[in-house]
Amino acid sequence: MPSPYAPLPITEARRDRVVRALAAAFANDLLTMEQLDGRLAAAYRVHTPAELQQLLADPADPSRSLDDWQRYVTTEALVPERGAAVAVAGGFGVKGGWLVPRQLKVWTVAGGGELDLREARFAPGTTEIEVVAFMGGVELVLPEGVRLEVVGAAFLGGFEYKAGAAVEDPAAPLVRVSGAAIMGGVDITRGRREYKNERQYLAALARATEIQRGG
Repeated sequence: MPSPYAPLPITEARRDRVVRALAAAFANDLLTMEQLDGRLAAAYRVHTPAELQQLLADPADPSRSLDDWQRYVTTEALVPERGAAVAVAGGFGVKGGWLVPRQLKVWTVAGGGELDLREARFAPGTTEIEVVAFMGGVELVLPEGVRLEVVGAAFLGGFEYKAGAAVEDPAAPLVRVSGAAIMGGVDITRGRREYKNERQYLAALARATEIQRGG
């Protein structure tokens, strides 16, 4: 019988997320090729979450992490407390590096809206997003590096959530999405940011696959 004090095993989702974070760091010139190779090899060799997390230490400053979520957090004082995005018989679209209010209300009535938060910045802790689509639709794209909770309902419509890989770091910002779709639709997905060198990012992922297969 295993000891109750034994460390928790590493989930494949967590290992994959660390590999992607290393690839992103390489694409943003935060790791050299030699450093990337060494850390990718270790990612498939270590046995505990703590050892896996150590691979994300920034070589330039070991007190900081290369993990994606740190790029999404800004100073709490800069973030508005409340905000709203509303479309009535029309539409709206928001994207780019904007500050997401701690409490954001998103309403569409006979209209549509798209919020792309992949380049947005969040306050530390929890951000609340309330989405109501009445005879309309809302598309919400969240970054891979935040934790996510979704509680939604639909009446003659759809409230869909495509989870993607779970974020297990309790220090990562939490986005809590709630609301309803009434004769309309709400579509929530995750997406990754663009990197300084997209080709380097894809090359790093290909290298990770080679290492995993023993190449």
